[in-house]
Amino acid sequence: MKQAVIVCHRGACRHAPENTFASLEKAIELGADVVELDVRPSKDGVLYVLHDDTLERTTNGAGRLSDFSSAELDRLDAGTWFSPEFAGERIPRLDAFLDACRGRIGTYVEIKEGDPGEVRDMLAARGMLNDAWTFSFDQSIRALARAKVPDLKRMLLFAHVGSVERAVAQDAHILEFDKDTLREDLVKEARDANLITQMFYDGDDRDMFEKAVRYGIEQMNIDHVEVFREVESALLAPAE
Repeated sequence: MKQAVIVCHRGACRHAPENTFASLEKAIELGADVVELDVRPSKDGVLYVLHDDTLERTTNGAGRLSDFSSAELDRLDAGTWFSPEFAGERIPRLDAFLDACRGRIGTYVEIKEGDPGEVRDMLAARGMLNDAWTFSFDQSIRALARAKVPDLKRMLLFAHVGSVERAVAQDAHILEFDKDTLREDLVKEARDANLITQMFYDGDDRDMFEKAVRYGIEQMNIDHVEVFREVESALLAPAE
């Protein structure tokens, strides 16, 4: 067994406001290999890094992001909701966020709304395609990505496809499990099919982390990085 690739879900979202430059910097500080980020466009077509389709939960704005211009979005505070020390954090524009990632950390871009071709071109312009992949919960975006940007690696959820065979048939590069679908035989089957195995888990249960390590999950899309590394280190330590 070897150490798993660490994907920081929405950045280091337990330490800083999610999907901000602050959470990106903390993810890098924690030693993460990849940052997961969510993307959607403004009213005037500028791609922003934000999870929700509305602004209320993580900014001082209100309403749908897509109803606001980039000039309006750039003025919003995306940090105070998390802690006063992050007052003044902005909703990142995707281009600036990728600039901050370049040469420092890989990127997993979940496209909530938007054109996967535009995302691919922004990554390619920065030489970041090799360390990036994409996913969307929107089936039409997944289909468009498969057809339009075959050189941008694509992830699928086991919960969506229901089998390793279907993931292979849909040209997946990465197959993600969760706490409800994680099974050792399925992980082995996926790896035997040359799929990269990933697990999403936003909890901190050590037994769940131990299963992931023992089953050989290659990438962990998680919130609690320190807890996972503690569990992993104990399991990978050589026997005395």
